[in-house]
This record gives sequence, C-alpha cells and structure tokens, in this order.
Amino acid sequence: MKTTLLILTILTLAIPLTGCDNPQRTTDALRKEITSFQAAPTEEKKISIDANFAKLENQIDALEKQGKEEEASNMNSQRLNLLGDYQAAKMAKALNDAKNAVQGIGEAVKDGANSIGALFKKSGTGTATETETEN
Repeated sequence: MKTTLLILTILTLAIPLTGCDNPQRTTDALRKEITSFQAAPTEEKKISIDANFAKLENQIDALEKQGKEEEASNMNSQRLNLLGDYQAAKMAKALNDAKNAVQGIGEAVKDGANSIGALFKKSGTGTATETETEN
C-alpha cells in the first residue's frame, strides 16, 4: 500500500514537470523538422511542424504571462525566422509539384499525339492518296 502511494505521489509530481517544455527545445526541434521537410516534404512532417509552431506560440504566451518579456521577444523572433524558412520550403514544394504536374501533362499530350499518329498510320490515312500524288 505504501509503495503504491509513493508511486502515485511521484507520478503526480512528475506530470506537471513534463508539461513545462523549454521553448528553446521546441525551436531546435522545429529547425530540424523544417530542414527535413526541405529535403523530403511529406504531409506527416507538415502536420508535426504545424503542431510545434502552435506549441511554441503557447510557450511564448506563457513567457509573456510570467513577465519574461525579453525571453518571449527572443523566442518570437526565432519563431518568425523559422516561419519564414517553413513558408519558403512550402513554396518550393508547391513549385516542384506544379512543375511535375506540367511535365505530366506534357507527357500525356505527347503520348496522345503518338497514339493518334499510330492510328492514322494503321488506317492508311497517314499516307498520300493516289489523287494527291497525280496532281
């Protein structure tokens, strides 16, 4: 009984400590995630980055409420820089996706033209007729 009570007490004291995450750790994690997103953008990475930005904003708000204006301002500056990097990475992904889409359309048009050309050759309409060669 005493052991159970001791474990519950330790857990009760440990839970609030896990909620007090350091904003610098969050910015470091964001920096790594954004670098990873730039190399290989995925929806999962995007979701994680968005969640960490929300977490950082809450941490900055908490710093302001604690009266730590200078630290909050520093963290907000880092957040804005990271946000700029993230927006640039998302823009690069969007441009790459658009480029791939245009290339895909070009390939589809080319394949369609080749198919139509092949049909004309098979049907005999791709060659000059006798009347055209007589003129």
